[in-house]
Amino acid sequence: MEQNNESTRINRYLASCGIGSRRDCDAYLEQGLIRVNGEIAKPGDRLFGTEDITFRGEPVEPMKAKEYFLYHKPKGPICTARDPQGRETIYDSLKAKDLDAPYLKYVGRLDLASEGALILTNDGDMLHALTHPRFQIKKVYQVKVEKLIPDETQRMIVEDGVESDGDILTVGAIRYKGAEDRFHWYELDLYEGKNRQIRRVFEAIGLEVKRLIRTQFANIKLRDLPVGEYRLLEEREVQGLVGKGHEVDRRPAKKPASKPRSPIQKRSLTGKPKSNRERDSRK
Repeated sequence: MEQNNESTRINRYLASCGIGSRRDCDAYLEQGLIRVNGEIAKPGDRLFGTEDITFRGEPVEPMKAKEYFLYHKPKGPICTARDPQGRETIYDSLKAKDLDAPYLKYVGRLDLASEGALILTNDGDMLHALTHPRFQIKKVYQVKVEKLIPDETQRMIVEDGVESDGDILTVGAIRYKGAEDRFHWYELDLYEGKNRQIRRVFEAIGLEVKRLIRTQFANIKLRDLPVGEYRLLEEREVQGLVGKGHEVDRRPAKKPASKPRSPIQKRSLTGKPKSNRERDSRK
């Protein structure tokens, strides 16, 4: 670490070294995984440039060059660096494609059964900007289900949301994309990233997601990148990502609604609330 005259927050420095986002680094600090000059570091500590820093016993070195990749994640590999159950990770899959890069961090997790656009980078500041909830970065998904969704139900999902495990879940927009045999494809815009959010939205209206593909993250589109392949991001794409995070961050906070809406908890697939007779018949 080069010496300088100004101090730097330890989580920001660790993020710039590719350890993870600033939130990840705060978690590592709370777990006692970071040491500075042999002593366990704490969240909020500041560095001045003369310290020896380790993470899980390994020296932490500044990243000399920032790298940005787009990976078309297939169904199967999981988004994690280490899996206690020995399952295939995205890093195993990438290594088989000649990209051995455990120092890269993924931007926006995709679960085991999900596919699509996954950005990987060692740019900690960008990782922070693209994953922090306040930035509201747009993601686009293609979803395959067995039944058509009535227009009223679509409006309910977007405007009021559905309740799932104590969360109110909404999407930014939903568009019908067409039929495939007996299945139907919908395209959704998402601006938040709660656990299994899209699958839970469809479960709440009685539909099982048969396939889920992320086709866009911020300004980065999957386009014709083959499943399981990766590519370097172009400079214009990287600049677009930087702009997305900082542009949203400068926006003023929204004022709360004068009267919050009551979310619709249970509706039939016709989009109409269930009647008392319907509810009583199920008891």
